[in-house]
Order: sequence, then structure tokens, then C-alpha cells
Amino acid sequence: MFPLRAGELLNFVCFVPADTAMRESWSAPGDPDALRTAFEGFAAPVTGLLQQIESTFWWGLYDREPLAEWTRGRLALLGDAAHPMLPHLGRGANQSIEDAFALAAVLRDASPADVPAALRRYATVRRRRTNVVQANSRTNGERHDTVNRTADGRDRELMDTRTLRAWIYDYDVEAEPELTGWAGGNTGG
Repeated sequence: MFPLRAGELLNFVCFVPADTAMRESWSAPGDPDALRTAFEGFAAPVTGLLQQIESTFWWGLYDREPLAEWTRGRLALLGDAAHPMLPHLGRGANQSIEDAFALAAVLRDASPADVPAALRRYATVRRRRTNVVQANSRTNGERHDTVNRTADGRDRELMDTRTLRAWIYDYDVEAEPELTGWAGGNTGG
């Protein structure tokens, strides 16, 4: 939840399981009453906020596998075009930015003839990382959807994710050894 238009609007996102397929759109109109119904029985801050809602948008979330190929010749895909991910870690845009930095790293010293191999190296290295982030985004979404978890179970899950979160948030793509200092065919790429 965050303010927009100098605090005139409040934007928030909540997840509601749906029994029917949703249209793929960021602006499909929703039903504020249906949203309120989905959150009946929640704490007063939530239900009070929902009582003020005038309009909603439904966003269908579709889980898709990454493309099998991210490059072809001198063309490369990055971000959601290559590896779409669910928003349950808030890392989709960050992965796109990391991809851009990785592309810059492999292309920095590549000659025109080396570009296809450099792009394949980018895809190989980035796929390993984005696969882990995507899998954990799925897991986090499942965790959010789980009802009646115990406090002990939740605390254990949070402790188990400490290492993963450090791996995700402390990553420096520019220091990735398989991307930096790579020059064409010299490393078998």
C-alpha cells in the first residue's frame, strides 16, 4: 500500500484466489463489493480501508515458465519477456535491471563477431539466478495462500528464508565472475 497524487489516492494490492480465469490486463475493472466480501472477517484496519474503496482493478496472475531460448543471433530478451515471474517476492523489475547490467557486462568488450556468443553466455548465467528467484516467488505466493499456519511454522519459514533473502538482495551482477572480464570465446562461452 502506498500513496499516489500527493496523498490524494491510496494504492494497495491484495491477492484474492479466483475460480475463473481472469483477463490478462492491468486495467480490467473489478467489483469493490466482491473485494470487500473476500475480506470479510479480517481486522478492522483492513475492512475499514476496503469500505472506502470506490474502484478496483482485477489483475489476473498467470504463472509461466521462462522461455527455452532467450537469444537468437544478435537478439536477446530480458526481464518478463524471457522469464516472467509472479510478484510474490517483488523482484520482477529487479531481475530485469540485473539482466540489463549482465548484458552490459558481456557486451562491454565483445567484438561484433563475439556478440552471439556473449548473448548466449548472458542467458546461461542469468537463467541460473532467475530460475531460483522465480521458484521462490512461487513458493512465497503459496505461503501467502496457506490458511491456518501456526506461528511456529511461520517463524521457522522466515528463518529458513534468511539465507535466500541475503542471496537475492545482496547480489551484485557487476561482480558476477562469469560475466565480468569475459572476452568472446576465451572462456568457452
